[in-house]
Amino acid sequence: MSVRVNILYSPGTNCQHETAYAFRRVGAEPRILALSDLLAGRARLQDADIVCLPGGFAFGDHSGAGNVAAWYLRTQLQAQLQAIKAMPTICICNGFQIAARAGIFGAVSLATNGSGTFHNEPLQAHRVVQENQSFWLAGLRGETLRFPCAHGEGRFVFDDRSGWSPALLYPDGENPDGSSEGIAGVTTPDGLMLGLMNHPERAPHSPRVQELFANGVRAVR
Repeated sequence: MSVRVNILYSPGTNCQHETAYAFRRVGAEPRILALSDLLAGRARLQDADIVCLPGGFAFGDHSGAGNVAAWYLRTQLQAQLQAIKAMPTICICNGFQIAARAGIFGAVSLATNGSGTFHNEPLQAHRVVQENQSFWLAGLRGETLRFPCAHGEGRFVFDDRSGWSPALLYPDGENPDGSSEGIAGVTTPDGLMLGLMNHPERAPHSPRVQELFANGVRAVR
C-alpha cells in the first residue's frame, strides 16, 4: 500500500525537503503542498494518509512564531483544520508552533526560550514518555533520542492538560528553552497528532530517530 504524506509549505518554511526525505526513506510518498494552493482550492491538506506541518519560519514568524499560518488555518481553512485533527499528523518545530496557535493542542503556547535567545544544539536529548501509547512512539518508549534543537520560541507553557499528553521530555539539566515540566513534545489525547519542538528530520543517519516517521507510515498501512 502506498502511504501518501502531505507536507504544508508556507512562505518561509525551510524544512520541507528534509522532511520529505525522511518520509521517503521509510517508504512513503511525500508531496509538498503550498498554502496558496489550499487557499485557492487547488489542493486539500487532508487528501493524504498522513499530514505534516514542518519546521522553518512561516511568514517570517511575523507577529509571533507560526501566528500568520495558524490564522489562515483557523479562519480560511477551518474545514481542512478540522479534517486533519482526525488524521495521523506530525507537527515539527515551526509546525508545532502553528498547531499550538491554531488550537490543536488546547490551552498551550510556545513562548520565547527562557534564555531569551535562539538555541542551537545538534544532539539535544529527548526522553520518550513510557506512558504515552501513541503509535508515533511505538518501540521507542523509555528511550533517549538525540536530534537537533534549533528554535527561539520553544518554551512549552500550559493553562490546563485537557488537550494534550506528554510525549517527549528533556532530561534533567538538558532543558534548552525552560519548558514547563521539561516537555519537548506532546500528542493529542487520542495519539493521532504529535507535536515536537525539535528536528528529527535532521537526523537521517539515526535509525532510532527515524522510527518516528516509520511509525506513522506503519500505522496507516
